[in-house]
Amino acid sequence: MRLFFSAGAGYSHIAPLLPLAVAARDRGHDVVFATGSNALEHSRAHGLPTIGVDGPVDEAAARQAWGRYSPAELAVMSADEKLAYVVTVMAETGAAPRVDGMLASFREHRPDLVIAGAAEFAAPAAAAITGLPYVVHGIGPPKPASIMAGGWQALDPIVRRFGLDRFPDHDTVPYLDIWPEALRPRGITWDHPVYLPARPEGVLPSAGERPAAFEGLPHGKTVYVTAGTSHNTRPGVLETMISASHGEGINVIATIGRDGDRDRFGAQPAEVRIENFLPQQRILPYVDAIVCHAGAGTVLGSLAHGVPLVVSPLATDQFDMAAQVAEAGAGVLADPGSPTRSGIRDAVRTVLADPAYRDSAEALAARIAAMPDPGSVLDHLLTPSRSPGTR
Repeated sequence: MRLFFSAGAGYSHIAPLLPLAVAARDRGHDVVFATGSNALEHSRAHGLPTIGVDGPVDEAAARQAWGRYSPAELAVMSADEKLAYVVTVMAETGAAPRVDGMLASFREHRPDLVIAGAAEFAAPAAAAITGLPYVVHGIGPPKPASIMAGGWQALDPIVRRFGLDRFPDHDTVPYLDIWPEALRPRGITWDHPVYLPARPEGVLPSAGERPAAFEGLPHGKTVYVTAGTSHNTRPGVLETMISASHGEGINVIATIGRDGDRDRFGAQPAEVRIENFLPQQRILPYVDAIVCHAGAGTVLGSLAHGVPLVVSPLATDQFDMAAQVAEAGAGVLADPGSPTRSGIRDAVRTVLADPAYRDSAEALAARIAAMPDPGSVLDHLLTPSRSPGTR
């Protein structure tokens, strides 16, 4: 079968789709992975045939879309209102320029099924135009229908150019859900009510030696600090998270990004190790807690290893993920929007002192490990008699 994977041009959008794409390739399916031309290396590193699907960028239109609200108006919006706005603008500025390129790619590769990453709107638009079946692959927690509505509505004028009245309803489109159900809030009308759990294989524990960065650390407990791949250059964030543990009698391993500038952190005490990049699967087996921005990959990776978290969300759906971690008892929420030394310090003390946080994280690790593996997900997707569940 010919399978066409498509994801936004960012590592955090591409990585969640890679395990399913690799499993499909290994089972003999004809796989193509599409993303932005500036992000081809992530899927190519896994041996996947990868193409760039871009389009003409209208800088003026993008500035207008992102400047629809003034800073004062944004300041009084709720987190959900801000996220809904971001989703709408992502669809407006991302799908329209790329839909023609996506349609050309469909004509060339003739897929039988399209697997689109969540927040990747060009591929569903092109699938609707061509009548191709598609599924949506989660890249983080599922979203309420109210958050995503503006994004889907933004596809209406795009598909009208090709003879459709509007973008079709997607209530029966399967959603591959990598988020553990135990974290999901109740009483929500979800954007995709038809879903299939899919284990986030890329964040699971894997064999490997302890990194050399751990050698010679003086204390018995170690905290891992990260702001992911999108916020690691945000001024003051990593500096605050790292310095919060100074003098606390704990070790700190911090990663700052492949291109991060270590000099920006100045001299550090002997218990602090700052690295540009280490795979989190190699770090997490050897740490007692993680301090982070509540990014999806970081949260899932930490929970998959049974490591409790201190979460200081910075943007978009990180606030939701942080609240879910705290509600599940697997971590402590600290300083939403702007981490402080005292807030991070007190939260780290709490997480390390109370074993209940690790117990909750380990319980979630067991749930994540029990989710269907990529091969089982493929069997469900490609066997018509099998049906996903309904929320």
